[in-house]
Amino acid sequence: MSTDTSEDTVEHTAGSSSPTGVARCESLEGQSEPYTVHGVAIGANEVTHGANGPKFWPAEELRRAVQSLVGVPLTKNHDDDRVESVVGEVIDAGFEPGVGIVFEAEVDDEDLATKISRGRLEVSVHALHRDGGRTGEGELIVEDVQFLDLSLVPRGGSPSNFVEAGESPSEVLASLSTDEVAEILEESGSGSDTEHESMTDDDTDEPEEEALEADEPESNAETEEAEVEADETEEAEVESDETEADADLEEAELRDEVQSLRAENQELRKELQSVRLEYAEQLSEGSPFEAAELAEKFSFDELREKFDEAEASLVTNEETSEAEATPAPQTGDAESELSTGDEDNESEIAELESKIENYDELGWDAAKAEAEARLEELRA
Repeated sequence: MSTDTSEDTVEHTAGSSSPTGVARCESLEGQSEPYTVHGVAIGANEVTHGANGPKFWPAEELRRAVQSLVGVPLTKNHDDDRVESVVGEVIDAGFEPGVGIVFEAEVDDEDLATKISRGRLEVSVHALHRDGGRTGEGELIVEDVQFLDLSLVPRGGSPSNFVEAGESPSEVLASLSTDEVAEILEESGSGSDTEHESMTDDDTDEPEEEALEADEPESNAETEEAEVEADETEEAEVESDETEADADLEEAELRDEVQSLRAENQELRKELQSVRLEYAEQLSEGSPFEAAELAEKFSFDELREKFDEAEASLVTNEETSEAEATPAPQTGDAESELSTGDEDNESEIAELESKIENYDELGWDAAKAEAEARLEELRA
């Protein structure tokens, strides 16, 4: 079914110069609980943009459904699951041509009544309806509307909605005859294949639900199905919570492991520094350098390599010294004695050359200079 709504549709756009959707209220002086409020629940021939997309609300469908709004709870934020969310009741409703559904309600909460009187709240209908096709613009056409509750919200989905303190001045309220009310109730109760709609600007997580036939067996079947879906949703939420808990536990374990590895790494660094200083202290003996200076200048591997070289050189020098300390046989030959002296000089020269080479590798410039001076004396 397709309907062209270019002539009948009233699209409302809120602007800075228009009071559309803003409560215009009176003070509460002289009133007591319950506080009476009134307003427009939804405008005729409006296109609303709620959680389930754009929808066209024909004036005739609203006229037929208006009495289903009488007696429904007045709630907060479409929360109809908790007792504390019910803050009043719609006590009268009527269809005003060119306007839409006007209502009168009682509010039990003084704080909410104060907010209404200060123009800070709007209203939003919660309804079941059938899918009546699409308009030429693609909006869903609602049919067989049945209201479930009227909710106080910060911003309603109907552009024409408003709520203010006091009794309604509309003449259409309570003006229907008994026969008219019976006819409207009969028509509003005969719909099927309806959708569940909350008229708010904010998107909600409520899925569009198929309504039931008026007969009791199908009603019970849908109730059971809804309970099963609720149980499945609850189980899914529990599984999600358990998954999140496992993820948090795994993350905590990984953090502990990283912390432990960092501590082990710190201990290894301390141990490496200790060994490095030991090498530096060994190399600093007999040199003009302090152990700290050597440790700062050379890496661990360099210190270890130089230490091994120095240790090997010391072993070689000790063996050479022992060989030199062994007295040569006395022959009484002066020429032989001179020869022995020359050999001693050559041995010392070789030792000095070896030391100079080691000092040069270690960077011991002062010790190297002393050894070079002695070498020049021997060669002179």
